[in-house]
Amino acid sequence: MASSSAQLTLRYFFVDFLGGIAAFPLWWYSRGLGYAISWARHSIRNFSAMIGFTVWTSNVFVPMYGDYAWSGRLISFVVRLLMILVLGMAIIAWSAFACLLFVFYLLALPAAVLGMLFHAGGILAT
Repeated sequence: MASSSAQLTLRYFFVDFLGGIAAFPLWWYSRGLGYAISWARHSIRNFSAMIGFTVWTSNVFVPMYGDYAWSGRLISFVVRLLMILVLGMAIIAWSAFACLLFVFYLLALPAAVLGMLFHAGGILAT
């Protein structure tokens, strides 16, 4: 019974724990990278839906408040055009932020490894 527990402990330590640590960088740049790309794409799509960008663009020529006079149509068009421009800039800003977070994801693992090596070298030197 004791040898079985020892074998399970050694198996857990060498196969599961150290194997998981060794496989982590592979997961980070394979499946994890797919998750990061999917998050960025869905984040931009959800932000666009949240602010209603497609609603503004599809109704750009529809007069607001049912005012079918030329002045009402012109004011509605100008207001909606300005809203489309502002919301478009917001989508561009959010897309840039999502891309920046994606680049941070790409650089986080090498930065962490370099930081550990740098600080481990400082500990070992003293």
